[in-house]
Amino acid sequence: MDPWSDFILAIANLFHPMATPPWSGILIVLVNIGLALISIWATNKFTDVEKMKQDMAEVRAWQDKMKAARKTMDPVALQEVMNDQGRIMRINSSMMSARMKPMCYFYIPFILVFTILGAVFQGGIVAVIPFNIDKVLPFLTGMLGAPTAAGFGLSFYGFYLLVGFGLGNLIRKPFGQSLTT
Repeated sequence: MDPWSDFILAIANLFHPMATPPWSGILIVLVNIGLALISIWATNKFTDVEKMKQDMAEVRAWQDKMKAARKTMDPVALQEVMNDQGRIMRINSSMMSARMKPMCYFYIPFILVFTILGAVFQGGIVAVIPFNIDKVLPFLTGMLGAPTAAGFGLSFYGFYLLVGFGLGNLIRKPFGQSLTT
């Protein structure tokens, strides 16, 4: 084998005792929290969070103004909003590029961790939700897990997505990076 595969397998063997429930679920939650904290650190380090919040508020105010102008069809208000559109587009562009900077630091550990955990779990069931979601959403079978006697068994990727969506905003909120505010 090549050195990269040997390295991944050596690390995966260290985590092998945690490859089955309930330890697999705990490991995935801890990894998710760790990666979220790395992302938060990188965002705080490489972006001006306060300027980002001000820009988001300005864009939101412009969008509200645009809705009101379209609703009333006031030509003066519409022209005023349209005159400001170029500046708002530049603000949006700068916000997108500012959000991309931390990704350089976040994606390297993310890819490494996913490679290692993919080798640890190898498509097996890592957690079971106590109801059969596959009865309502049959396309999830095979994609995110498989039915079990106790409910619906989630694979690593399915459980990571569930935990990530569930915890992501909760972890970001105390650091002022909530996506909903």
